[in-house]
Amino acid sequence: MTTLTERESRPASDLRAITVFAVAVVLGGVGGFALAKLFGVGELRWGETELSAISSTAGALVVGAVAGRLLLSGTGQAMRVHAPAPVAGWPGSRFGAAALVLAPLLLLAAEAIRSGTDYFYPAQLAAMASAPGAILASYGLYTAGLVLLIPAFLALTGLIARERPGWAFWGATIAVVGSTVRIFQDGISFLALHLVPAQGLETATTAVSETYQSWYVLQTLDGSDNLAWAVLAIGAYRARVLGWVPALGVAFMLTHYSGVLKGTDLSTLTGAALLAAVFVPLGVSLWRRAEPVSRKVWWGGIASVALLAAQYLVTALNGFRSWG
Repeated sequence: MTTLTERESRPASDLRAITVFAVAVVLGGVGGFALAKLFGVGELRWGETELSAISSTAGALVVGAVAGRLLLSGTGQAMRVHAPAPVAGWPGSRFGAAALVLAPLLLLAAEAIRSGTDYFYPAQLAAMASAPGAILASYGLYTAGLVLLIPAFLALTGLIARERPGWAFWGATIAVVGSTVRIFQDGISFLALHLVPAQGLETATTAVSETYQSWYVLQTLDGSDNLAWAVLAIGAYRARVLGWVPALGVAFMLTHYSGVLKGTDLSTLTGAALLAAVFVPLGVSLWRRAEPVSRKVWWGGIASVALLAAQYLVTALNGFRSWG
């Protein structure tokens, strides 16, 4: 039973979590970026990453870690990654666990494949001209990861809802909306990339440049995916699903670039790696908590995976061309 003292401490505990996983991460990231610009080194590059992005990444993680150490270190196991119970309702424990494992790995693989290309759209289009297989594989993996993030989010918020239903509701709502926006943006990216072989690099770059800032109905919600990571981190920490250290890894994703034809740099690669480091063991923990299922359900799952694999095989044999 929740005691009066625990109820009274909830606002203060929520405020500390907000301070660490939202305020500190944002201030650290902005501060690191501003320092690089102030000293005139922001435009310098290490590989394909500007020093301003590196200093922003370091700032977000360092300030977040210091704030977490000061405000949250005495509140439980710092490194906890734990599914306390099976997930009730869709997506269920097993599908939810699989999504938690696969989604971040797909995102990380996608980021790694295009890591040698500048993150802004002219370089992404140029990469389509020079290495179309790699760039299309990268964007394909990323889209698949975004789709699987939806059941992963719902599995995580299902765990959060046991103790913090308010954070679970808003985390699920904002995360699903944000994922929908990102998937829509990936569709735009897909079309833009295919303009290169169809119309030529110069024409494609001109077309994208002239339409890049065009308004669309979901643009108002752009950035909701970034906000979702902070809300999920706070909820998972407050529900004792994650300790403050792995929750900080999730919150760092709020600094991740979102939009059309966004590539990879050290910051986005770091975010994807930290997300995988948290979600994969959480998925394994949830799988172990899953209730036994009947043989009929197992065979149904196997048949679904086999059907999906067969569809992709047929598509590959057709030269990755749509049948419609």
